[in-house]
Order: sequence, then C-alpha cells, then structure tokens
Amino acid sequence: MLQVNVQRGVCKPYIVEDSPPVITLVKKSEIAPRPLLSPEDLALEQTLSMLCSFLSLEDFMSFLDSAMFRSFAQRDEAWVAFEIGLYQDHTKTLQLYPEHEQLIMADEAMTGVFDEQIWKGVQGKDMVAALQRWMHVVSSR
Repeated sequence: MLQVNVQRGVCKPYIVEDSPPVITLVKKSEIAPRPLLSPEDLALEQTLSMLCSFLSLEDFMSFLDSAMFRSFAQRDEAWVAFEIGLYQDHTKTLQLYPEHEQLIMADEAMTGVFDEQIWKGVQGKDMVAALQRWMHVVSSR
C-alpha cells in the first residue's frame, strides 16, 4: 500500500510494510479570515488537505518547526486548525491550533492527558512528551 509521508517538510511516498507511521496530520478547517498566502503556502495547503503521516514524533516536530509550516500556519492571528491522528486508529485525534508564538493542542475526546484538555507550547521535547502520553493513553483504550 502506498502512502504519502510528510517527513522533514517534504512529502515522500513510501511502502507501509517497511515501517508504519505513528502520527497523521490533516488540515481540518479555517477558524478565522484567510491570510494572503504565497504560492508555496498554497502548495503546502493542498498537501495538508490530504492525510499526511509521519514515521516518528521527531519527524513531526521537524515539520512543525520548518519554515514552510511556520510561513503557512503560524501567522499573527490563528486562522487554521489541523487534526492530529494516531496512525493505527484514525478515530483517536487531537486538534492543533498554530498561533504566531506557540502551538495549542486540544483534546476534544477529554482523555485527561492534558490539564483542562489543552496543551500549549512550542514544538520540541515537551510536545513530544505530551504526544507520547496521549498516544499511550488512547492506544490502550
């Protein structure tokens, strides 16, 4: 089975049998007026409108920290929402709201992993730890 994998900011096809991804990302909705987008932003938007997968949380962090993602999503005003999903079970999801200086993950399923169902911060070790806790909790249900 062929999948599209966004890894280090580039969509790459790969064969699932090798090493299955751990997490997915897809553009869910626009929550505010759409900003002026460059041709590069529009190309990324088209890619993120399809289900993209990541082989590791580190790859996911690299993508969220890429200039390409920040240019598209992290504007002065939050305008776009994404859905983060557990690759093994696409019904297990979090909402991702990029803001100019931080990322917000919301747990609408209220699993209790995040205080008040919200995590706020920047991509990196703390976000990886939060996602690992979430993945552990939801994959055991």
